[in-house]
Amino acid sequence: MPQTTKLIRLAIFGLVAAYCFSFAAQLTSAAALDEMPTDRWAKLREAERYQLNIAEKYYREKNFKVAMAEYEKFMTLYDKSEGASYAHLKWSLCQVEQRKLNTAIKDGYQSIIDYWPESPEAISASYLMARTYKDMGEIKKAKAQYATVLANHGKHLVTVYAKNDLLDIARTENESARRLTLLKELTFDTERNRETGNICANASRELANVYFYQSAFPQGKDALATTYNEQQVPGQVVAHARNAVSHLTGSAETKAQGEKLAEQLIQYIKEKTPTDTSTEEKKKAAKDYWYWIADVQWSARHPEKVIEVYEQMLKSFGTDDELLNRMADWFRSQNRRDDARRTYGRFANQISGQDKIAGMFREEKKWDEALNIYRNLMAQDADHVKNWQWNLAHTLREAGRYKDAISAYRVIDSFPENLNYMAWCHRQLKEYSEAVILYNQIMSSTPHAPEALLQIGYTYESATQKEKAIQTFQQVCRKYPKLAQASRAHAHLQNQYKITATLGGAKDD
Repeated sequence: MPQTTKLIRLAIFGLVAAYCFSFAAQLTSAAALDEMPTDRWAKLREAERYQLNIAEKYYREKNFKVAMAEYEKFMTLYDKSEGASYAHLKWSLCQVEQRKLNTAIKDGYQSIIDYWPESPEAISASYLMARTYKDMGEIKKAKAQYATVLANHGKHLVTVYAKNDLLDIARTENESARRLTLLKELTFDTERNRETGNICANASRELANVYFYQSAFPQGKDALATTYNEQQVPGQVVAHARNAVSHLTGSAETKAQGEKLAEQLIQYIKEKTPTDTSTEEKKKAAKDYWYWIADVQWSARHPEKVIEVYEQMLKSFGTDDELLNRMADWFRSQNRRDDARRTYGRFANQISGQDKIAGMFREEKKWDEALNIYRNLMAQDADHVKNWQWNLAHTLREAGRYKDAISAYRVIDSFPENLNYMAWCHRQLKEYSEAVILYNQIMSSTPHAPEALLQIGYTYESATQKEKAIQTFQQVCRKYPKLAQASRAHAHLQNQYKITATLGGAKDD
């Protein structure tokens, strides 16, 4: 059992990483804590508003050293003002941004709590003190301060932020019971609004994953239902539970759990599958649920049941290319390639089906079979001849039939891509002069000139014409100092020839 628990923990660790907040993200989520409402701004005298606005301007510009000085000026001049506690809070945040964390805690947050205990900033300071301890790695002090926040501030926004931070600590310290409790509270017991919505939604997804990895299907489904509407829940349940099915069935120790979860998930999908297929749109929606069942069977390592689902779909919905394509792709994944080819051959859109078959032949290096298909497609599909010409030429190049490939690329009207491929083929044939001629033609087009010149350098290098290669690479550096090609040429000169080229001094082309 301990080993099983360890496996589940390792799997969940990767999933929950997406839900963890970085320091910057936490600052964003706590933005409401460092803003002063307009009704309090209205209570400030004109001189006070002027001074505070100066400090706020520098804070927004992230010039925290100057902002800190301006907030301190406000605190000195207007220590009895409505805005004094707010200025002190922002001064504390400036200290944090400058990584003066102890000063922020002792002279900032604690002072606010001591001198303005009834102010809104005292509540913010109480939470921010805990978070600063956490960021410092002072976890014991952070936990104690978070406990104070939760005890003193009831349903205030800071309790949600505190629980989210404590959740992060619980993950790090593998406090499974504490983590589960916090996830439940954030998912089911917390009011959601603009500030708390994302935290609660992330918690619901993480909680669902925890439950699914425990094969607790109903609880996982209920967690997701707090975030998604009735139409969205089935798809989200499948998306989250499939990962657990795949992982659990992949280990002998947890296979039984995975099988149980897969059965529950499939039964749920069947119960939710729409029965009204009177229109194409409704039929498509119903088919999506069947596809989900096939995907779950695949995740559960039941290949024989996957094809059973697809065969049932053919009987229920009739033959269509999307379904046949999924079947064929599945056959390919199982290395049942002849079955895949036969299935592609059943496409109503024969052009598309033949294209898929040709692609398979290319994967298998059966070049002649692929070439025959592309030649037939060129004759059958006049509207897309250029596409089939490209595929024909690429197949010849992949087959190493470079002279034939050059001839095929030559008839394609697509400058400069066809010339680039032709030049590459000439280089494979060691026909370097012909390649240079083609690259020079490409250089007549300004946007493509830098890359063409760089390739000329590589071509000279392959032809063992060292001096010409070096001169060409240096020319790239001089002519295009701001472009990536110059950087590549510069690095190549250093690495290959121990030559340092100057990037700069030339006019932009």
